[in-house]
Amino acid sequence: MLPLAIASRCILIIAFFCYYLLLEGYTGYTLGKFVFRIKMVTGEGRPPGFLKSLIRTLLRLIDTNPLLMGSLPAGISVLVTASRQRIGDLAAGTYVVKVRDLEPISKKTMRRSLFIFITAMVILGASFVNAIFVLANSYKSSEAPVSKQEQSFVSRDGHFQISAPLDWSTDPDREGKADIAIFNPYIEKSVIVRSNSKEKLGNVTRQYYTKKIQNNMTKEFNLSTVGPSSNTTIQGYPATQFTIKGQKDINHYVTHVAIIETENNFYQIIGYTPASKYSRLKKEIHDITYSFREVRP
Repeated sequence: MLPLAIASRCILIIAFFCYYLLLEGYTGYTLGKFVFRIKMVTGEGRPPGFLKSLIRTLLRLIDTNPLLMGSLPAGISVLVTASRQRIGDLAAGTYVVKVRDLEPISKKTMRRSLFIFITAMVILGASFVNAIFVLANSYKSSEAPVSKQEQSFVSRDGHFQISAPLDWSTDPDREGKADIAIFNPYIEKSVIVRSNSKEKLGNVTRQYYTKKIQNNMTKEFNLSTVGPSSNTTIQGYPATQFTIKGQKDINHYVTHVAIIETENNFYQIIGYTPASKYSRLKKEIHDITYSFREVRP
């Protein structure tokens, strides 16, 4: 998305310069000048034209540069010059005057200036809309999987697996605490899968096992709340799903949990996301959860 972001910023920069270059060069006005009835002219009282407007526009980088204390250079120049000109005006030989102090212009000139003014404003508006559209799409895309292609992540014992988009990778920090641990550190999303043998747990139901997991997980987060449980089927296996909202350190998280019961095992599929991103990542976590399947030897 970097080329799109660069393109959108270039459009905004070009539009910004054209706003001053074209409007002031061929009409003497900008939108602000038009409202306050002031105008930029040459010593003869005419709009400055392209070259003088270009010089004046480029020198805005000095006159009103945020790195040079905002408009301080322009303000100092206006105060110390007899004609109250800023640096760009001095270099271009232009003046900003009140419209009422100028000689009336012909209707033909007025129509031409008005046409240029409206055309430039339309181009400027279209440029801003286009740049905002490009930026919005590039930032939205950064939260989505980089590709619709998927890769498989297999448990250490090779007995089950899940699938995830290509922007996910193995999480080394949680690899030793889960049978499968995957994440994307740039978007702060992670999924882990744990398994428990029914034989080792004894004769417990999925409902009992789910309650046990909920109790254990609420201890992991501060101010945690458990959402309602819902029964579903994942790859033909009965399952129970719920969410836990809570705080860890200073961050708020939403954890999506699915408990799957197979013939010999219970599985926990746990997806973590920041609370602020859960609505955008919910479907992706759902798809990864429902990709679970046991691998038959």
